[in-house]
Amino acid sequence: MRIAARGLLALLVFAAAFALYWKLWPAGRGVGRECELKSGVHALCGINKPEDMLRLGDSAWVVTGNMGNDDWAGGGFYAIRIGDEAFRAMTPDLSRPVSPTYRDCPGAPDPKLFSAHGVALRARANDEYTLYAVNHGGRESIEVFDVRVSSEGPELTWTGCVVLPPEHAANSVAPLPDGGIVATIPRLPSSSEGVVLQWVPGGGWTEVPGTRLEGDNGLLVSPDGTRLYVNEYNNSRVHELSLDGAATHSRSVDLGFHPDNIRFAPDGSILATGHPDSIVVVGLCGFLVKCGIETEVARIDPTTFQATTLFERGANETFSGGTSAVVIGDELWIGSFVSRALLIVPLGELRQPLGAPAASPTHE
Repeated sequence: MRIAARGLLALLVFAAAFALYWKLWPAGRGVGRECELKSGVHALCGINKPEDMLRLGDSAWVVTGNMGNDDWAGGGFYAIRIGDEAFRAMTPDLSRPVSPTYRDCPGAPDPKLFSAHGVALRARANDEYTLYAVNHGGRESIEVFDVRVSSEGPELTWTGCVVLPPEHAANSVAPLPDGGIVATIPRLPSSSEGVVLQWVPGGGWTEVPGTRLEGDNGLLVSPDGTRLYVNEYNNSRVHELSLDGAATHSRSVDLGFHPDNIRFAPDGSILATGHPDSIVVVGLCGFLVKCGIETEVARIDPTTFQATTLFERGANETFSGGTSAVVIGDELWIGSFVSRALLIVPLGELRQPLGAPAASPTHE
């Protein structure tokens, strides 16, 4: 009897573990009923790991990154038409010589190895933009592309790169008004701390003071270039710091979840997207077991620097591990670092309304 009881207990434990694993394992595969819906909360499926995304000005197009396979290879970009949510993979023109601005760049990336992680956009004139993308495939670098939008959609032409210092891997990038960029390094070599690095044309990488944090992740630069907003993933905080050397007060807010990316909303507030699960669960489910990771989006008021939760969601077979949220018309589009889908949420489904549009930032 004792042996039979032990066997039954072992069987029950195995069954419970198997049921839990089966429930979590399919998360983020980009399949299921939400892929078929066209209204309400639904998903755009078939897009691989759209970790970050941006709308191209007031155009009808959104560009997302594709982080590629588990070894980072095979990534790139997608162009999504807002009206009907039709999308296509983008093949950048890599034939252009390196721009003099990036004279230290060794040449175009290998298209078979390229991986687009964090992305950022600098608006130029006449529906033209500069797109920056964090690349892990083949080399650790910030790859730079010219973007032109026509009636056929956006086209990318590679124009140069900025290679990261040895043993440094970036996460997010943002442009500066002077033509430079800043990038987050979640973890420095032989350290538990990360940092924000700044690069300017004609110079190398330098450390931004006050940015040695526990897991530097998403970041933004204020439209006037004087303030830096950076996520401290490990400690669930978003920080506001000075970029111009002025002795102004720094602020931070505890979100209660681990913030991945941040983006400006049309009303000038900041949308932070991340993971309420523990860091252990995120690491296990994101890179090893492929199980479910919850998603949370919060709004940070730019005046009070207080945060309110807008949206929470558990993982399922369609979507898991949200990383970046942008307002597209009357919807919130949410990207992911593990899913083969992005999630689309009507603004009316949010817990709190977003305010009226403010003056649009000149860069993101």
